[in-house]
Amino acid sequence: MNQRAQKRHLERLALKNEATIASDRRFFERRPDRQYRLRLASAAEVDLNRALSGTWSAPGARLFVVVRKISPTVRIRALLFGPAENAADMDNVSEGEAAFLFERARRQNAQLASIESSTVEAFGGAA
Repeated sequence: MNQRAQKRHLERLALKNEATIASDRRFFERRPDRQYRLRLASAAEVDLNRALSGTWSAPGARLFVVVRKISPTVRIRALLFGPAENAADMDNVSEGEAAFLFERARRQNAQLASIESSTVEAFGGAA
């Protein structure tokens, strides 16, 4: 796929993910005391990340997203694989569990750590 076609493909996938982004916003609006959320990755997120980084998978695992709220309007996301059986009850994941998973992802990914740091610097919130 040429660069122009790939760019259009990524833009279409990003548009498909708008509903998921709105879902994260609503989650934090309903729970102003929360800074973290763990959820299953949307189909658009799976497709978008597969398109960006090539084909990948983990046998017997599902792709999850842990979201960190930086400010009421700014959030960053980290992807992680987890056991498929953990997908059943995402509503009961505590703030502490989600924060732990985000922190682990940040420690393991220098690019995520850099994005988090610059986002916090630009938009507020504690690193």
